[in-house]
Amino acid sequence: MNKTELLNLYRKNWPRVAAVQAMALGGVSLLAGRKSQTNLRALSVMNAMTMCAHQYEEYVDPGYFPGMVNVGIFHSDQPKNYPFNAHSAMCANISFRALYVPPLLFPKVKWLGLPPVLLGIVQAFAHGALAPAMMHTRYSPGALTAALLHLPIGINYLSALRAQGPIDRSDWLKTLGVLAFFGAVGVALPNVRGADKESPYEFTDHQLGPFAASQPSDQKL
Repeated sequence: MNKTELLNLYRKNWPRVAAVQAMALGGVSLLAGRKSQTNLRALSVMNAMTMCAHQYEEYVDPGYFPGMVNVGIFHSDQPKNYPFNAHSAMCANISFRALYVPPLLFPKVKWLGLPPVLLGIVQAFAHGALAPAMMHTRYSPGALTAALLHLPIGINYLSALRAQGPIDRSDWLKTLGVLAFFGAVGVALPNVRGADKESPYEFTDHQLGPFAASQPSDQKL
């Protein structure tokens, strides 16, 4: 790529570059100052804001996470609306946001703060490594927000939480219970109940992205 092509590419994508720079600066700043960042409510607010940005990355820009799910995971022959569709995605993602609310209201309750933190850390590995390996791609929508924000926020939160005292076994057990309930009721249920080949709630061509017309084994993103 010559200088002219590189400049044209940057001219077209500089807002996206700026967004990635902002996330990277935020994540690095949190890790660098983790010994002084001890406000659990503030960290939970940051984590909740990151989930909103994460969903934007998945569904808007670049936004082709639905195509990755329906084609890459379920090998659907009608990925616009089955088995994952726009309505079930909305319901599940409302549940994702709801998981981040209790720590804002009750920051001292450890087993309410830990579930979204662990979820964010898992998202970083799922989007950054697992999904690309499964679908032979270089990138999964959601990877940047998860790796640059969810992961450093999670590390910082765990450090701040431990500084306030040990995390009891009961806290971990309750945390796992919350995540299990969230996974079953907030994620699996709306997707299982919403799976309908006649569903009118279709994803857009943009949300299918490069998965619209080819199988995941052909993807080289």
